[in-house]
Amino acid sequence: MPRHYALHPTCLTNPPYNLSMPETIAPAIDSIAFPELDASEMEAVRKLAESCDYDDGQIVFRAGEAELDLFIVELGGMEIINPSDDDRQIVVHGPGQFAGDIDLLTRRPVIVTGIARGPTRLLRVRGSKIRELLTRIPRLGEKMLIAAQERRRLLSEAGVLGLKVVGPGKCRDTMQVREFLSKNFVPFTWYDSDSETGQRLMKDWGTPRKSPVISFGPNEPMINPSLRELAQRAGVWRHCPGETVDLAVIGAGPAGMTAAVYAASEGVSTVVLDRLGPGGQAGGSSKIENFIGFPSGLSGGELAVRSVLQMLKFGAKMVAPVAVERLEPASEPGGLHALQLDCGTTLRARTILIAAGVRWRKLEAEGAERFESAGIHYACTSVEALLYDTQDVAVVGAGNSAGQAAMFLSECCADRKVHLLVRRRLGPGMSAYLVNRIRAARNIIVHEGVEISAVHGKRLIESVTLRAFNPDSAAKSAAENDGDGQAPETLPISAAFVFIGAEPGCGWLPQSLARDQLGYILTGIDALKSGKWPLKDREPCPLETTIPGILAAGDIRAGSTKRVGFAVGDGSLAVTCVHRLTAIKN
Repeated sequence: MPRHYALHPTCLTNPPYNLSMPETIAPAIDSIAFPELDASEMEAVRKLAESCDYDDGQIVFRAGEAELDLFIVELGGMEIINPSDDDRQIVVHGPGQFAGDIDLLTRRPVIVTGIARGPTRLLRVRGSKIRELLTRIPRLGEKMLIAAQERRRLLSEAGVLGLKVVGPGKCRDTMQVREFLSKNFVPFTWYDSDSETGQRLMKDWGTPRKSPVISFGPNEPMINPSLRELAQRAGVWRHCPGETVDLAVIGAGPAGMTAAVYAASEGVSTVVLDRLGPGGQAGGSSKIENFIGFPSGLSGGELAVRSVLQMLKFGAKMVAPVAVERLEPASEPGGLHALQLDCGTTLRARTILIAAGVRWRKLEAEGAERFESAGIHYACTSVEALLYDTQDVAVVGAGNSAGQAAMFLSECCADRKVHLLVRRRLGPGMSAYLVNRIRAARNIIVHEGVEISAVHGKRLIESVTLRAFNPDSAAKSAAENDGDGQAPETLPISAAFVFIGAEPGCGWLPQSLARDQLGYILTGIDALKSGKWPLKDREPCPLETTIPGILAAGDIRAGSTKRVGFAVGDGSLAVTCVHRLTAIKN
């Protein structure tokens, strides 16, 4: 059966969160996103599938249904339509093709509807058997996973998709909802509440007084929900985990996700917990180019998607949004550790990996707190950048994250000015390739030896005041600093993206877990030298803390290098420690 891909035209007056898509798909991309299974692959699938017949026009599955099964066309065809966009046709699958994208693994509610076209016979693989299919038939599993990712990418660029979110763009609550949905791969289209479409939707929903408002189709929309409520409605949140597992990972950044992939692939029961969703600090990077194996680079969001699909394929579980309120170490070596979760349950684990990462330091400038998530941002992805299209912005920092953000903002809008504000000198803390690109970029202006002293604006940021950086400024007042030589400079900008160093998020950990002077967790030989290692019969593993059976990896660990590649190495080393500890216990 012939197939085609119908695309949504660009909405220039009110671009949603999802950008527009080219009007045709190249054959090479078509074959990646919509592959056909060959005869041997179809035969392998039949061993795990049941055959189902459908009449022309019969619904196979509807948007909003959870736990989608895998459907593969054997005879006839299956049309896929987008209910969020007036049932616009997306594709017609022919024999040998399958329906579904990454939600086949995430088990989220499906966002499209499938309809039989002509007398149709489908092979149906129940959701409980999809992981078995992917691991039993590796070649087919690889083909399907690549296709699922490419389909989600194409769908996300196709216009109106998934949930509808309406709210002021430069509003903390709206930004939090958009960031959460984006981090957790929930398709949505955002409309500014001041736009024509946003106003029309708000009127259709009874003109709610609060925002953001999130629509899930024909059901009653949610008005400024908590993240937990939103997660439950969107299918991200299933239940509060209370089981016993071999490995509990706290933090879904590169270190935690790597550990989950390696552990689950080796039969270790694993659950990953995160306050917001997968990606960690790296998830806020617009492009990572020095990560081995990706010569053209990849975004932090792409890395997060691939990592989650990989760990889910091997059977690990992802739980978000959830926070650990208290960690109770095992009462004796080899016992179970307990994690008290803010959702009300206790999760027990034989080994715990703390990979909670770090937090960007807040901008300490007069007026900055008032504009947090409404002009002052601590990440730079399309979620944030879309709000300031064609507007001049500033990036604060001198590390790789700041350099990546400056280049991303520069390239996505050549007409804007990007002011890169560096306290000392550009270069020592940043990769050379980024420094060279920044120096060569026509619309990036580098300001060295300066910092922001004040942020100005009424409802939105209008400008910032710069002053000469003084290393001793913490002990002096703003008035004293402003008098340190040159007159303050004012920059008219609409937003500031801040990457000025980090601090570990360790405040919730027990005091018996030793840290260095900056608050980073001591592990391995450093834990032993601290004098707090309690065991006499063995030394700690390289990533083991001063509490036996509790590991730390990634940015939160003392002595770690703050790079994605290093965090990935830490995550894999953590699994080696898990196996060693398991052998000791047994």
